Amino acid sequence: MGRMSAVPTLARKFLLAKSSEGFVSFIAWVSVVGVSLGVLALTVVTSVINGFEGELVRVITGMNGDVVLYSRGESFSDLDRIESKIRRVVPQTQAITASLITELMSSGPNGVAGTVLEGIDAKTVGQVTAVQERVIQGRLPTGDNEVALGGGLAERIGAKVGSEIRLIAPFIGGNPNDPKSTSAAGTPKVFLVRVVGLVRMGMYEYDSKFAFATLPGLQKFLNQPGKVSTFKIKLKNNEDSRRVADLLSDNFGYPFRAKDWGQLNKNLFYAIRLEKVVIAIILTVIVIVAAFNVVSTLMMMIHDKTKEIAILKAMGFRATQSFQLFCLIGMGIGTVGTAVGVALGLGVNWLLEKTHWIELPAEIYYIGFLPVVVRWEEVGMIALVALLITFFATLYPAYRVSTRSPLDGIRYE
Repeated sequence: MGRMSAVPTLARKFLLAKSSEGFVSFIAWVSVVGVSLGVLALTVVTSVINGFEGELVRVITGMNGDVVLYSRGESFSDLDRIESKIRRVVPQTQAITASLITELMSSGPNGVAGTVLEGIDAKTVGQVTAVQERVIQGRLPTGDNEVALGGGLAERIGAKVGSEIRLIAPFIGGNPNDPKSTSAAGTPKVFLVRVVGLVRMGMYEYDSKFAFATLPGLQKFLNQPGKVSTFKIKLKNNEDSRRVADLLSDNFGYPFRAKDWGQLNKNLFYAIRLEKVVIAIILTVIVIVAAFNVVSTLMMMIHDKTKEIAILKAMGFRATQSFQLFCLIGMGIGTVGTAVGVALGLGVNWLLEKTHWIELPAEIYYIGFLPVVVRWEEVGMIALVALLITFFATLYPAYRVSTRSPLDGIRYE
């Protein structure tokens, strides 16, 4: 029992004692720093990617709800019957809002841009989406001749609150009784509207393309009274969104189709997860390189402590205890490095979360800042992997010292 308890004491003395050559201690510190840097990088990068993914989910659900049921063909009417069927098929439905979506051109003082115009139901849109909360200037439209523009779209066409812009829809056909309509039947239809608000959802794809009108106003503009193209659904538990989307698609059939928030940007989320795996593999190499430093440290320590090891073995120190001793020394380096790396990583994450001091070009990365979400199970996995890599690195030096004869120390002298 006494011999077993001597192993941790010897490991601490070997690790902290000054060597005959200070270079061994320097290499030991380099090993600690290497492990720390690897763990720090992994902790920060995985948290940032988690935050990036979470921010995209927040924006996408804020724009579309948890599930979208839409028509792949013509827009549809009989809204009450469809909404009742949705609630019957999906009992966990919390709220539903109907909208009519079309693609057209918008022309402002400084240019023309492709626009996705969505007619929203003012009474229900706030129950499902976060569009109302994302108005940064002005308000959402309430009249037929009013629109709210995405912030990026407004900048592209040079519009601001109070500006008058033109909406140009191809081949809709004009209405001779409508004084606001400036086109003849069978030709592109031009409609003059006033900008009453600016919306910034926080995702470049939405902010640079989307505009919002009232549902009755857009129905009138498109000559589709009482029709919609989309139902946006908010669930009581959005974790069921994929199952609900499949359930709605099966129950409604063609021309209806349902997608959850993940399917709306499937390729983007797949790319994020693939990127996370690739970056994690690359950064793990830093820990592996640090593990080679641990091997170097232990081999040099064995060389430096040859006389002490020989004396211990001559006094009855068993081979298994020698093996345990150097495993413990290596794990001490790995544990200190891992703990420091995790602490520094969490500190950097806290700083990023509180300050948003790193800005991103939104047109490339969809959002304008570096978000952070710490998942403790991932932090624990990073620490465990770092410790395992360090442990495997100690096996060879520990095996070498356990098989050496006490006479080696005498011959060395």
